[in-house]
Amino acid sequence: MTIEPITTLKQTLRGGVAPAMATPLVPGTHTVNTAVVPQLMDFLLGHGVKGLFVGGTTGEGTQLDDDQRRALHEAAVAAAAGRAPVLLHVGAQRTETAVALARHAATLRPAALVAMTPTFYSMSDDALARYFHAVADAAPDIPLFLYDIPQFAVNGIGPALLARLAAEMPALAGLKTSRVDIQIVRQLIDALPADRILLAGNESAALASLALGADGLISGLSTAIPEPFVALTRAAAAGQLDEARGWQRCINRLLAVLGGTRIGGIKAILNQRGIPVGPPVPTLDANDAPLWPRAAEILESSG
Repeated sequence: MTIEPITTLKQTLRGGVAPAMATPLVPGTHTVNTAVVPQLMDFLLGHGVKGLFVGGTTGEGTQLDDDQRRALHEAAVAAAAGRAPVLLHVGAQRTETAVALARHAATLRPAALVAMTPTFYSMSDDALARYFHAVADAAPDIPLFLYDIPQFAVNGIGPALLARLAAEMPALAGLKTSRVDIQIVRQLIDALPADRILLAGNESAALASLALGADGLISGLSTAIPEPFVALTRAAAAGQLDEARGWQRCINRLLAVLGGTRIGGIKAILNQRGIPVGPPVPTLDANDAPLWPRAAEILESSG
């Protein structure tokens, strides 16, 4: 694969936010409500997001059966209809599952694939490299992002592994990192070649990540409240730091509204904003509190 698709994607995503899209579910099930996906997609694109990350952590992708992940991918690509790049998460516990998901996703021609590391069992860099190479080989013509979230997955993608894979994998688009340690984020930015893409996922340090050189953001909260993330990234890209700092403070206040039910809270806000995404998967806590009125007040006072 040539670098051109990655260069084009970098230009599109730079200076913006790609929400980690919530997955609409039929209540009480692990079944994707594909009929709601276009409504959610229109809501997000209407607020000026630069792309969409589908089936990741906020999207509860690893909680879904493979057939439901494929159905979600198909619905998301169809709903986007070329209006914005769609990044499909295919990471899985087992390499053969991730490979099968990558092969299916490649037939949909998304802008990129994303693969989180396997979880729970600690893996060496060599083992992680074999896993990522297998995923990349399954869809050699589609750019691939590595997904680094060691606080949940146990396995992380350190600077040395990132630099190694960037040299070995022509299809490597870059990295989505949700690290909370901004120094590690800086090291990852430094390790990634300048023609690749780094998307930061730590919402409370979003502005800091952009200032260090992250190309853009992937945010779970922005699937429900995209407004401050779009405003922050635009202000930061324009060099309007005082305005960007104000939006970062707004985001930090909004994060506190979610309390201890992050996905449940995000879905509650969407439901209360008129996007019927339903509750989280049954194993996760739902939230029926009136969160959107509280969030809307914070947003209005920050605008």
